[in-house]
Amino acid sequence: MKNKFIIIALLGASSAFMAGCQTTRTATITNQDYNTVFKSAVSGLCSEKKLLVYQADKAKGVIWVQGRGIFANPPETPVMLVRGTNTTTARVTLPGMDNSWADRIIALITENLPAAKTEPAVSKTPGSKTLEEGTDVGLEREKLELEKEKLKFEREKLEFEKQKQKGK
Repeated sequence: MKNKFIIIALLGASSAFMAGCQTTRTATITNQDYNTVFKSAVSGLCSEKKLLVYQADKAKGVIWVQGRGIFANPPETPVMLVRGTNTTTARVTLPGMDNSWADRIIALITENLPAAKTEPAVSKTPGSKTLEEGTDVGLEREKLELEKEKLKFEREKLEFEKQKQKGK
């Protein structure tokens, strides 16, 4: 009876992945050269012990990654980098509803970027906002959200380690 319950639970979990639930995350990187973003993305993804970067094509903007484990890590997944005018967009889609690996991958891509080059200040009237300032606020908000997710994962990791120690 116990084995049948485990089999049913595994089938139910796998059906959720096959049912079409997907998590997509996108990050727009401004004021960075495409080559710099691509190199930073590859080095950031390679720095994660649980991921394997096995193919990277700069011309097409595709970085293929897969998890080193069987169940806990992401399956074979393309990370797309799209070159725009003064922007680069990184996009990842993973199976599963609210898959935490999508946020982790985007964080790994963006956290290794060097500081953006500052351009000369433009004089303006007090109280007026430029389009660039609105973009900076949005970018800062995304960075804060990613940092919040990173702290959440660290907390979960610590809780897992505590449970692992209790089990021994």
